[in-house]
Amino acid sequence: MLKKISMYTVAVLLGAGLLAATQALSQEGKEPGMPDMDQMMKMYEQFNAMGPEHARFKEAVGTWNTVTKMWMGPGEPTISTGTSEMEVIFGGRYMVEHFKCTMMERPFEGMALGGFDKLKKKYVSIWLDNMSTGFMVMEGTYDEATKTTTSYGEYDDPFTGHEKMKSVLREVSKDKHVFEMYQIGPDGKENKTMEITYSRS
Repeated sequence: MLKKISMYTVAVLLGAGLLAATQALSQEGKEPGMPDMDQMMKMYEQFNAMGPEHARFKEAVGTWNTVTKMWMGPGEPTISTGTSEMEVIFGGRYMVEHFKCTMMERPFEGMALGGFDKLKKKYVSIWLDNMSTGFMVMEGTYDEATKTTTSYGEYDDPFTGHEKMKSVLREVSKDKHVFEMYQIGPDGKENKTMEITYSRS
């Protein structure tokens, strides 16, 4: 008896070329209220279709110049310049950023992979770079009125332990974006640690 098949499970089975086996299982029976295979396939296609949230990614494609300000503590920030290459993959479903600058007098490279998860109804991004072995995962929403994406996430710091973060990406114009990163303390207080100004080349 087939108990339950989620849309993600259907996607995996399709990718593995096992749709025929799934259909055979579905004919054995299903729980009351569960959609049949044709309904599930239509739901999957609808879920998998790109929306206006994905169209926003193409607007950022290209080369950007960056100015990064970092606050390691009280006082003035350290400032560095760099570049960011933005591209879309899988037909525009995801955005990839390749970021380069100099940080603490060392070459710094980072990569972000972002997309819009229609199931969560949130923008999701993953960040990794050449100065760590961990991943930072952020989830957030976009406010059309202010053209701002606000995201929250967590990561493990080798010195301070588990940290909560907040990021704010503000679209000043089609050729200028400002990205801010905040550390959230145990008391909920937000401390600005970084600001990157993107200007399209």
